[in-house]
Amino acid sequence: MTSPRAALEATIASKRLFRVAQSLALTAVLTLADASSVDVVESLFDDSARTSGQVVRGIRLRSAAYLRARGGEVRHTYAADEVSSVLPAPPSWQGLADLRPRLIRRLDQDSRWPARDTTRAWLLREAGAHSLVVLPLAVGGVVLGVVGLYRRADSAPFEEDDLREAGRLADHAALCLDTVSRHPKEGDPARPAQRSLLPEELPTLSALEAAEGHLPAEDCAGQWFDVLPLSSARVALVVGAAEGRGVHAAVRMTQLRAAITALAALDVSPDRLLAHLDDVLIRLARQHPALRSRSRNQEQTGTNCLYVVYDPVTGHGTAARAGSPSLVIAHPDGTTSAPRLATRSPVGTDGDANGRPFESTGFDIPAGSTLLLYSGSSDASQGAPGPAAERLRGALTRTGPDLARVLEHVTRDVLPGRESVLLLARTRRLEVQDVATRTLPQDPAAVAVARAWASRQLTTWTLDELADTTTLVVSELVTNAIRYSDGPIELRLIRDDRTLICEVTDTNGAGAHRLEPQVSDEGGRGLSIVAQLTQRQGTRYTISGKTIWTEQCIAS
Repeated sequence: MTSPRAALEATIASKRLFRVAQSLALTAVLTLADASSVDVVESLFDDSARTSGQVVRGIRLRSAAYLRARGGEVRHTYAADEVSSVLPAPPSWQGLADLRPRLIRRLDQDSRWPARDTTRAWLLREAGAHSLVVLPLAVGGVVLGVVGLYRRADSAPFEEDDLREAGRLADHAALCLDTVSRHPKEGDPARPAQRSLLPEELPTLSALEAAEGHLPAEDCAGQWFDVLPLSSARVALVVGAAEGRGVHAAVRMTQLRAAITALAALDVSPDRLLAHLDDVLIRLARQHPALRSRSRNQEQTGTNCLYVVYDPVTGHGTAARAGSPSLVIAHPDGTTSAPRLATRSPVGTDGDANGRPFESTGFDIPAGSTLLLYSGSSDASQGAPGPAAERLRGALTRTGPDLARVLEHVTRDVLPGRESVLLLARTRRLEVQDVATRTLPQDPAAVAVARAWASRQLTTWTLDELADTTTLVVSELVTNAIRYSDGPIELRLIRDDRTLICEVTDTNGAGAHRLEPQVSDEGGRGLSIVAQLTQRQGTRYTISGKTIWTEQCIAS
């Protein structure tokens, strides 16, 4: 006879399994699919022997989650918590047999399995589902469940990129299921997924000598750090802590990182980025109440976030924060400082209590400085160095230039016992000779001047192999600036370790758009030509206009 304690533990484990499945379904619908179903192997609920791949005949699955986008009509074959056997026909059986995902772009073009599983096929046809992805949930060759993603007729069919993204999501969820089922009384099931969602290694950028991140040992499912490359050799540093715990916090963290990455690519200022992020989270919370804090006795705390942009050309930094994260700067001369950042409520709290907008703060960062960003508050956030800054200075004095050792000392001595996510970064400045700027008049004759100047500069930098493409790019961008703006034009070339950057800044704030000219059209192909000649390109808007930039790789 099962003891009450064992029964209670089994119930808790079952609830955690359902929570993982429901979070997976929610994330899939928010990012990839019109509907998502998650079925979990029945043996996970009753401690039975686990099933390996290739041994799936007769395997029993329990329907653990099903979610559809608003307005969707796709119905799941089985009711919630209903147990079923896997038929040897549909893609789910094949996926569980060889543990490989299945992509069926057009269901109406695949007639092999619907004839053997008429119930599922009828439901899909009735709902207008036309594209399907089936993913096995497995860890170490052991079958844990299966995920089905569906798209309706008004959505594009799934493609290989969708399959890869869904596969990563399924891998993270499988780790969570495995953790919960093996250790029902231990740890946080979201932790393995949260760890795998964070960057395995931070990127190497010309703006930074090095960067190191750290998460606290416990209760960190919603915490993250990021180093994001921006245009013109700049870099964004991010630390954040989403509200809640467990799987829901990990899901929220994933959404936040995706939103911040997308907004960073648009090159918006730190204050505008946090304002947009605030809007996104409030809309998500209203549309999906499950994302809100579930504690009735606890007010919604929102998400703390600090977003810092560093420009290695000017040595200038700009930061904005939501909540109480902190920034400390350790200068090369041994002094420390803490920029006075504007205080504002966390994002996702449906408005600041005092009606204050997000604000950006600018400050200078000497080359070779070490930045410490952390999600917890301290007296450094008030603009005074404080004890934390002094301890950081001491740690740098003891450890020297090795940032990994600095991080070890920081976590042990600077912020001991604090449950904060940390990000350390040491800055670099681009040399003066690696940046060239030319101001041009509002005159069509300036196009030839710009081409000749760019060609001479590339010769100076011994980059003659890029001269033809760069002068053509300069010609197209300067021509557009002269045609559509009414003020001075600035042309800037930047050379870093691996990239040649070309920028044209004008006074016209309207966006530049690529056109699809007809064969007989004489113009309209400029930006299309630029896009074909360069690896990356984009537009950055300023108070007085815009900057169009391009990047070309420098051969090593």
